[in-house]
Amino acid sequence: MSSDRPKHVLAYFTWSTPALWHGVRAYAQEAGWMLVSPNHVHGSPQKLFERRFDGVLLLVAPYEVFDARINFPGVKIVNMQDTQNLPCDGSCTVDHELIGKMAAEYLYDLGYRNFLGLCLNVEIHTLRLRLNGFRDALKTLDQKYNELVSELWLPSPDDLLTDVKKTVDRIGLPLAVFSPDDNMADLFIQAAAELGYRIPEDIAVLGSNNERNLCEMSRIPLSSVDVNFSRLGYEAARLLDQLMRDDKTISPYIKIPPLMVEKRRSTEKVLTQDPIVRAIMEYIHEHFAEKITADHVIQDIHASRSVAYERFRKSMGRSIGKEIERVRLEHAKSLLIETNYKIDAVARLCGYLNTSAFCRAFKVAMGQTPTDFRIDIQKK
Repeated sequence: MSSDRPKHVLAYFTWSTPALWHGVRAYAQEAGWMLVSPNHVHGSPQKLFERRFDGVLLLVAPYEVFDARINFPGVKIVNMQDTQNLPCDGSCTVDHELIGKMAAEYLYDLGYRNFLGLCLNVEIHTLRLRLNGFRDALKTLDQKYNELVSELWLPSPDDLLTDVKKTVDRIGLPLAVFSPDDNMADLFIQAAAELGYRIPEDIAVLGSNNERNLCEMSRIPLSSVDVNFSRLGYEAARLLDQLMRDDKTISPYIKIPPLMVEKRRSTEKVLTQDPIVRAIMEYIHEHFAEKITADHVIQDIHASRSVAYERFRKSMGRSIGKEIERVRLEHAKSLLIETNYKIDAVARLCGYLNTSAFCRAFKVAMGQTPTDFRIDIQKK
């Protein structure tokens, strides 16, 4: 077999998101890999893979840890979650403590001064890191941190209502709540609403991970920290490629900062009340990295074309197409500032299949090419 054959890479994920896969596949395409990505895997593989792969990307839940060196002997391994006791050659993970810090600063800037972190009654390392970041950031802001420890994944409804009522009575209103997980935040919102609290007027609730199907379908649409899964996937794949090439100049341990807070009704009092405009905005933020047009958006949210166009322009002051481009270019600016990705990669991660089209759009909007923009930022 030729020594210059494409690298064979296994993505062994016990959980994933579309954004994560988008990042991994974008790099795999760039590098020319053969990428094997089985669906619905749990725990350790059922067989020994020996040297069938050149590298493995591992994303394994803490309760499904196995000895990867036994299952994948002699290959380079990158761990994509802060899973302890998982042997690997490198790790690329989201910065959990920075997620908590972003949450604290966002809620503080909204004007809240009573704060609560939601904590499971079992220890999950990554969730604890996020709460630690939230707590430490509040301390820096000279604010008190409170914590509700409860069974927030499979609770008894009566016990949850009691816990929420006692905690809110103890801390006082208005209250800002941070959950290190969207599912826990959704349950808290349901309990608070049943108890008669107004969201967000009495209690603002912020989740983490920005799982859009859950956040948008929550009883009150849930604001959440977007932890930047797309960049996690791309950076982890790039790190694995460098390890497979035996690059000695790299750091094998990378942390990915969160992208932003995706604002929805659970924290924002002044968002547009027009459900069609909200649906369009949420769809664009979820799918901007894909090949979408204004017509795709309207079709997928099942709205009248003429009504959607008119109401969006009236509410936002620009067309749906311009909003798609604005979101893409804002993300491109972030990638150009925070990464050293090639311009082709930035274009793909922002929804442009043609790099020339991306560069033209960027220059029209920003007055300079993506390359010149990056050079100016580096000079500053």
